[in-house]
Amino acid sequence: MSKKKDTELEIIDTADGAVIKSGKKTIAEIKEKSGNFVIVFSGKEIATVTSFEAALEEAIMAYNLSI
Repeated sequence: MSKKKDTELEIIDTADGAVIKSGKKTIAEIKEKSGNFVIVFSGKEIATVTSFEAALEEAIMAYNLSI
């Protein structure tokens, strides 16, 4: 059986939202627009949600599906 490796994610505040990083690699960006949060993954907007917590969850799910 293979062992699962823990991945640490860093959430960094920016002027227009937040950036999620794993080491030096940017995983996703969360941008606030008109009271909603837009998740940008690999340069593409993948979802728009109403809360930051939901945006963070969507960004992490998108990252997990891509690896």
